[in-house]
Amino acid sequence: MPKLRHKKKYNNNKQLTKEKTMNNEILLNHYDNQSHGYVKISEYDLKGIGIDIKKIGSQYSFYNKWNGTYYFEEDSDADKLVKALNKKGYDVKFNYNQVGANFLNSPDIKRINA
Repeated sequence: MPKLRHKKKYNNNKQLTKEKTMNNEILLNHYDNQSHGYVKISEYDLKGIGIDIKKIGSQYSFYNKWNGTYYFEEDSDADKLVKALNKKGYDVKFNYNQVGANFLNSPDIKRINA
């Protein structure tokens, strides 16, 4: 689990305070197929970071069993993922990608919690 570094800083009352800063950055791919958007993260990363898929996944998101990756739908589950990563000390950045409408059409990709 990442440790948060503390910056010492003075507030307006000249009292010494501690400000938590995130010391890990994670870059996630965001895919937009013009009707929906999805944020991709590997099952390996979720387990390594200590995020429980059952707390963030819904029937609107997908899992690719061939490569072990999750695609979290941007309007429901991606926000929960980002909040969970922030809580674990990660600053989340995105790499944006435009994809075709059939992006998730594969026999290996199934809805999660369906």
